[in-house]
Amino acid sequence: MIQQVVTAIAADPFARQALAVALTLPRQEDGALRTRVAETIAFCQAMGFSTIGVAFCSMFSREAHVLCDLLAAQGLHVVPVNCKVGRVSLSDFGIDTPCERRESACNPVTQAAIMNAQHTDLNIILGLCVGHDVLFARHTTSPMTTLVVKDRALRHQPLDALRPTPTEAQA
Repeated sequence: MIQQVVTAIAADPFARQALAVALTLPRQEDGALRTRVAETIAFCQAMGFSTIGVAFCSMFSREAHVLCDLLAAQGLHVVPVNCKVGRVSLSDFGIDTPCERRESACNPVTQAAIMNAQHTDLNIILGLCVGHDVLFARHTTSPMTTLVVKDRALRHQPLDALRPTPTEAQA
């Protein structure tokens, strides 16, 4: 099975280019490490992408604005789409909710549909909820990468849940 996958990748120009570009991304020309944001911008440029979608959670609106400005400053056309797009309620999706939860529902499928209609070259996920990111990934037709994952308990640092606590490290 592995050899079949390797053969398929070798025959796919996009996959070969993405793998080759990814090898060059971690370090800048001077050897310094790049941030993930800088790697993502360098990836877009090296791949020849021009239209970039940003699927973001409304909780990260400020960060999405900064990211979109950074991408635009590099000459990229940005299609930002907030998770609350369309201002639909959960009941519109056939999901019953308690009276106190009447706010607009997140709408990751529509986020993907808007980006598909705009023919984005790459979509960036910025803080979508677990499950919403899955739906977005399932419905987007463009390649995608995740820049930020949401983890409310750990201030958006999910790796902290996988690291030993100081007492566990001493044991």
